[in-house]
Amino acid sequence: MRTKIFTLALLAVAPASGSGQINTAAASDTTNDKGGVSAAEWTAMLKAAKPGSTIDLDSRKVAFARYRGLSNVTIKGGVFGVIVLDQWKNVTFSGTRFEPRDGDNPAGSLVVAYQPDGLKFDCTSFTGAMNADGQLGFASISVRGGNNVSVTRSTFSNIGNYLSFLRTTNVQVTDNSFSYIREGVDLVGTRNVVVARNSFGPFRPAPRDHADGIQFFTAGLTLPTDTAAQNVLIENNLVDPGAGYRAQGIFLRDEAGLAASGRGYSDITIRNNVLIGTGWHGIAAGDPVQRLLIENNRLLIRRNANDPVTNNWILVKSGGATVRDNTAGTFTLGKGVIAKNNKVLARVATSAEIASANAQLAAWKGVATASRCPG
Repeated sequence: MRTKIFTLALLAVAPASGSGQINTAAASDTTNDKGGVSAAEWTAMLKAAKPGSTIDLDSRKVAFARYRGLSNVTIKGGVFGVIVLDQWKNVTFSGTRFEPRDGDNPAGSLVVAYQPDGLKFDCTSFTGAMNADGQLGFASISVRGGNNVSVTRSTFSNIGNYLSFLRTTNVQVTDNSFSYIREGVDLVGTRNVVVARNSFGPFRPAPRDHADGIQFFTAGLTLPTDTAAQNVLIENNLVDPGAGYRAQGIFLRDEAGLAASGRGYSDITIRNNVLIGTGWHGIAAGDPVQRLLIENNRLLIRRNANDPVTNNWILVKSGGATVRDNTAGTFTLGKGVIAKNNKVLARVATSAEIASANAQLAAWKGVATASRCPG
C-alpha cells in the first residue's frame, strides 16, 4: 500500500520550461578530471554532446542543472544527487551512482523523469539516507509518462525506494537487487511491462508502512484516457522481507474503480516467483483483472515473533483468472476463477524448504552472464 513518502515524491517536482540543443562538438577531456563538475560545466557538456556520444564522468560528483530535451547520449559514471529529467530521449546512464546531498528532501525521489523516451539505467546504484524520523528516506526513480524506460542490472540499498512508473508504456525492470528498502516497484496506469529476475529484500519498513514487493494501484488516475496497468509480466522474482520483518508480495487494487468503465486491469501474468514471509497478501488481486494468470509461484510462511501474520496466501476476488501449479498457505478464489494443481502448505516453512525455493529461483533465473555488470 502507498505511504506518505510516495505521495510526496510523486507530486514534489514540476516540469521545466527551458530547451536544449544537441548540435555541437563532443564533450571536452575535462570529463576525466577527478574534480567535481559544476552546474555550468555540466550544461556545457550536454550542449556539446553529439548524437551517439558518451560523456565519461568517471567518479566525479556532478552539480546537476535541469536541461530539456537531451537526446542520443550515454552518460557513463558520475555521482549525482537529486536530478530532474525533462523529456530526455535515448539517454543511458551507465555505471552511475545516485546518492543524496545535503539539503535534498528525503520525502522526494533521487531521479524524476518527465515524459522520457528510451531512457535507460544500467549498472547504476541508488543509496538513500535516514529521514528526520529515523526511517529510510528517498525514493529512487519516479517516471511520469513516457515510453521505453528500462532499469537493469542495478542496485538499490538503504533507501525508501518506491521505484514508480505513472502512465508509462514499455517498461523493463530486470536483474536488479533491492535491499534494505521500504517499498519495491509501483505500477500505476502502465502498459507493456516486464518485471523479472529481481530480488527484493531485506525490507526495513517504517512502523505504519504496508510494504510491498510489487504493487499495482489506480489512485490518482483521473484522466478520461487513463487505464489500470495492462499487459504486464512478473516472473522469476524473489521477495523476502527477512526474518523479523514483513512485506506483502504482489498486491493489486483498483481504487479509482476503472474496471467499471472498461478501463481496468488486463493481461497480467505472475509466474515463477518465490515469496517468503509475505503474508498475509503473498499475491492478492482485490479487484477485477481480465486475463490474469498466476502460475508456478511458491509462497512460503515465515513466522516472526510478536507478529499476528500466520498465512501467505493467493487471493483473487473475481473471475477472469487462471491460478495453477502454485504453492501457498491458502487459496481464496472468487467465482469463475479456474484453479488447477495448486498445493496448500499452511504451516511454517522449514529452512530446507526455504533453501529449496531459493534454489528453484536460481534455476528459473539461470546463470545469465549478461546480467553481470562490467568489473
